[in-house]
Amino acid sequence: MRKLLPIVLVLFASQVFGELAPALVADIRKKAEAGDAASQSLLGYWYASDQYDTGRGVLEDHKEAVKWYRKAAEQGYALAQVKLGGMYGSGRGVPQDHKEAIKWCRKAAMQGNARAQFNLGLSYADGRDVLKDDEEAVKWFRKAAEQGDVKAQYALGFRYAAGRGMP
Repeated sequence: MRKLLPIVLVLFASQVFGELAPALVADIRKKAEAGDAASQSLLGYWYASDQYDTGRGVLEDHKEAVKWYRKAAEQGYALAQVKLGGMYGSGRGVPQDHKEAIKWCRKAAMQGNARAQFNLGLSYADGRDVLKDDEEAVKWFRKAAEQGDVKAQYALGFRYAAGRGMP
């Protein structure tokens, strides 16, 4: 959490002031190139994000986003694993590959990332890129819901009400 706080503050400041200072981008890039997973993930986010394609810091480039997400994801950084899975799922910056998307989502979910757990629950609930399995869907929705994920709480409540996936 300690490494994440400066990055959260950077994101907040960039949203409030609408611009990434060149020195800030250079500093994050330097940390990313030195192997800092949080900085690599942030750099991936900037490259993937439409909000920075107006010359306010980093131009949108999905291939670069994938490159930086992968570097962080391979170090076990859960947020980057979720984002990399999303890039594979949508085919942004890489050929669309649903198996690869699920692989990265599962890695993040196993580390306790609520967003990944919810997404994995959806995949099992809908039979999207995995065999449909209501019990497995409930398992992942429950894990995310226990962390306060509102969408997962709703999905879990719906499953309980419908009696789907209950032992």
